[in-house]
Amino acid sequence: MNQLTKYSGYALVMAGIFFAIPNTIILPFVDFGAPFGELQASTPFFYRMIFAASTVAFLLFGTIGIFLYHTEIKHLKLFRLVTFLLAFFGSAFMLANEWHQIFVLPDMANIHLEAVNKVGSSDHIGRYSIGALIALSLFSFGWILNSISLLLSKKLKRIGPALVITGFLIIPFISGLLTPVLGGIIGGVILGTGFFLIGIELIKTK
Repeated sequence: MNQLTKYSGYALVMAGIFFAIPNTIILPFVDFGAPFGELQASTPFFYRMIFAASTVAFLLFGTIGIFLYHTEIKHLKLFRLVTFLLAFFGSAFMLANEWHQIFVLPDMANIHLEAVNKVGSSDHIGRYSIGALIALSLFSFGWILNSISLLLSKKLKRIGPALVITGFLIIPFISGLLTPVLGGIIGGVILGTGFFLIGIELIKTK
C-alpha cells in the first residue's frame, strides 16, 4: 500500500507539470473565438488536449494514493470517502470528455464541420454540452472538496491543497474579469504547483 501511495505521488507530480505546460506554452496559440468545429480540428488545440487528457489520467491515479495516505485517520472518515469518490469519478468523467476530443470530434469536424459547430454552439444545449458540464463540475467540485479534506486532516503541508483550491476558484474569476487565456495560464500554474506539492508529500511518506 505504501508503494502504491508513492506511485500516486509521482503521478500527481507529473499531473502538476502537465497542468502547467499546456496552459503556459500551448494555450496562447489556441483560438477559442473560432467556431467549435474549427477549434476541434486545429493543431494547437489537439496538442493541448493530449496534455490535458494525460494530466487528468495522472490525477485519476493520484486520488487513490491520497485516499490511502489518510486511511488511518479516524475523524472525518465519511467526508474523506465522499470527497475521494467525487474526485475519482470527476477525473474519470473528465478524462472521457477529453479523450473523445482527441480521437472523435476532430474526425467528425473533418467529415461534417457544420454539425460539429452546432454541437458546440452556445445556442444548442444537447447531450454533449450536458455531459461536458457534468464532467467539469464534478471534476472541479470533487478536487476542491478533496483538497479541503486534506487541509482538515492536517497530515501534510497545507500549501499544496490550498493552491489547488485557489487555482480552481481563480480560473473562472480571471477568465471573466480579463480573458480565458489569462485565466487558464494563471490558474493552470497555481493548480499545477498545488498538485506537484501534494505529490511530493506522498512520495516522502513513510
